[in-house]
Amino acid sequence: MERGFALSDAVAPIRPRVALAAFGRATFDLDQARTMLHRSRAALRALPVDLAAASELLTEPAAARDFARTAAEAGADLLVCQFTTFVDARFIAGVAEGTDLPLLLWSLREPGAVGERLSLNSLTGANLAARQLHGQGRFFRVVLGDPEEEGIGRRVVALGRAAAVRRQLDGFRVLVLGGAPDGFFFSAPAPTSLRAAGASLVQLDLDRLFAQASALPRQAWASRAADARRSVAGLDRLPAEQVEKFARLQAVVEGELAARGASAVAVRCWPEFFTDFGAAACSFVSALCERGIAASCEADVLGALTMTVLARLAGGSPYLGDLAAVDAERGAVVFWHCGAGAFSLASPRTGPVAGVQPNRRIGFTLEFALKPGRVTIARIGETPAGLRLLVGGGEALDAPQRFLGTAATVRLDGGAPVDEQVRRLLEAGWEPHYALVYGDVRQELRDLAAMTGLPVEEM
Repeated sequence: MERGFALSDAVAPIRPRVALAAFGRATFDLDQARTMLHRSRAALRALPVDLAAASELLTEPAAARDFARTAAEAGADLLVCQFTTFVDARFIAGVAEGTDLPLLLWSLREPGAVGERLSLNSLTGANLAARQLHGQGRFFRVVLGDPEEEGIGRRVVALGRAAAVRRQLDGFRVLVLGGAPDGFFFSAPAPTSLRAAGASLVQLDLDRLFAQASALPRQAWASRAADARRSVAGLDRLPAEQVEKFARLQAVVEGELAARGASAVAVRCWPEFFTDFGAAACSFVSALCERGIAASCEADVLGALTMTVLARLAGGSPYLGDLAAVDAERGAVVFWHCGAGAFSLASPRTGPVAGVQPNRRIGFTLEFALKPGRVTIARIGETPAGLRLLVGGGEALDAPQRFLGTAATVRLDGGAPVDEQVRRLLEAGWEPHYALVYGDVRQELRDLAAMTGLPVEEM
């Protein structure tokens, strides 16, 4: 069972474990096949994956089945099935019997000049296997090319990361601090949706949280306050007790995450944090996101799950924001929240700056425009029919901070007028919180959705 991020982990893309099964038939050119297998192993070892297992040429269906079992026992996330030569469908049937791992069928390009012998016949073998798996309703994908081709490596890494995240989400736990604010019905998904996502909730009462934070000895929180003062400008302008309360909360929540095996946090960030504790939740939410631990505002459970998926796929701190405005001049939208955002997401023009919540005037919060760059946008959403996944992309612009708090001005992909893009999102009934991460992991998201049976809608 997934036990959550270790709190000392750096933010880095997940490194999947990949196994390679290579099939061969004696009536084809096995010398050529062995050469291709050697090149394939070298190419996989050069990728940001761990080669969990690699076969010699498997020339019997039973050997294919046994290797698939070995790969699963070795902890592989993905099994790559290379048709080093043609083999019949008994081989892939054996693999399907031996494991339920996601499968990538790899067809090599046919070598040789015109008029020479068909020495490998790899494509026909892959086609026969694909037909068999499709008939069984098994998840698989196909890649075509020689080992050194760049597209092969990209596809193995993307599918491997999606498969690894799928495994990690089994038993996913969200630490929910309080409940959803009044009227935020979307923040509390139905039990059936949670089960479909493989997720469970651990509820923590806010009064208990506040009491724990207030009772912490100085040595338990002082280092977090010092870290914040080194990372965030302007904290000296705020009351010292607000920085102290941030540090106390961060220490308590990190301890609860570790103790309860939770991977993410969903926080009822108002009104009690202001009225009962006297500090904004935005700052410790931001500090957790800085470490790759998803923390969502307004107790948004599926928002926290979406952030976690993006962080693990891309290896970057996630951001969660309202779709707050249209910037007609730039043909962009503005994703905003009132003071939460990982410190490293700040524009290099300003860096992360401390502020106060714009409505309550209590700190500390973060103030910055997000840095420019390529972003992936996603949302795991809920409908009466079940869960669905929104996948999109865009370019975060080097634009001024649009509102108090944190804000990203993003020109969405697709080329449609921005008002039309926003209208489609609203009419499709998407939740108002959208998750962003820097980089392009749209293919990984689509693969993950296909593995889990999640319908995908493109922005």
